[in-house]
Amino acid sequence: METGYPDPRTGNPRTMHRRRARRAPRPFTARLPEPLPAERSGDAWVVESDGHQVRLTNLDRVLWPEEGYTKGDLLAYYWNAARLIVPHLRRRPLTMRRMPEGLAGPFFFEKAAPRETPPWVRRCDVPRSDGRDIPFLTVDDRASLLFAANLGCIEMHPLHARCGRVDTPDYLFFDLDPFGPFEDVLAVALHVRAALVPLGLEAYPKTSGATGMQIFVPIEPRWSFDDTRAFVEAIGRMILAADPGRVTMRWRVSERTGKVFIDHNMNRAGANIAAVYSVRPEPQATVSTPVTWGEVERGLHPSDFTIESIWKRIDRYGDLFGPVREQPQDIGPALVSVLAAAR
Repeated sequence: METGYPDPRTGNPRTMHRRRARRAPRPFTARLPEPLPAERSGDAWVVESDGHQVRLTNLDRVLWPEEGYTKGDLLAYYWNAARLIVPHLRRRPLTMRRMPEGLAGPFFFEKAAPRETPPWVRRCDVPRSDGRDIPFLTVDDRASLLFAANLGCIEMHPLHARCGRVDTPDYLFFDLDPFGPFEDVLAVALHVRAALVPLGLEAYPKTSGATGMQIFVPIEPRWSFDDTRAFVEAIGRMILAADPGRVTMRWRVSERTGKVFIDHNMNRAGANIAAVYSVRPEPQATVSTPVTWGEVERGLHPSDFTIESIWKRIDRYGDLFGPVREQPQDIGPALVSVLAAAR
């Protein structure tokens, strides 16, 4: 056992096991509910899923140097999490944050499906400003999820609308980005809920998996991104007026110190954030995790939820974000009243 990186809540060094990182690399080291049923095929591995053979490579490559987690662990996590994350990715154009060498190496965002994408992985053409289309891939089943993860895609970044209606989002959200203690993020999240309850809107919080939180409001896909962005901005400015010591909406990063930034501009066409249940390239391999409002009130931290620790709560709660895709809401009356009050 050795002392590691600081605990984000206390600032004290964490104590952690580093035996995995020191041993010769093995494909699988994380404790997960089910093993990835991969079989060797020459210098690669193969998994059968959804009627397809998915070729997997470099499973023993260490992606998290401190913890020793490998590419095999990443793929095994997504194998187990497929029933949770795939419904939230299905038919959404996916931007992939690819980190083939892991946390210590470079990364890049990729929108267009790479040339090696097999024909059974569906594409979704999204118009660009110059009139041409970007052929995004979509993750519609476990096989396509494994294909994306095998590209070194640690983070899954879906668009806020589905294929065929990319100009009409099916949720709006409050992106809470902390420039101070995480406890303030929890307080601002409760402000958001307090603002939405009188409007008759249900909201669902999740950790970003990194430093912040997002509050999702599922909506009928009938309003534009301009509408949803204006709604979030108006609510955000109400919260700012009520709690200026804790909240900011200033664009200059230097002016956000010590406060929680409510980023309404992420509600725009083409924008994306890490999906619920996506792994993040953070210490311990944290996961963007849906939480209850009771947990927000009692206190939590994004580092509480990792590829190894998340499973007990999933057994207890199931998919807390199910209503985000299953229970769209009519925001028409709320939109009218909030924008009228903001004028």
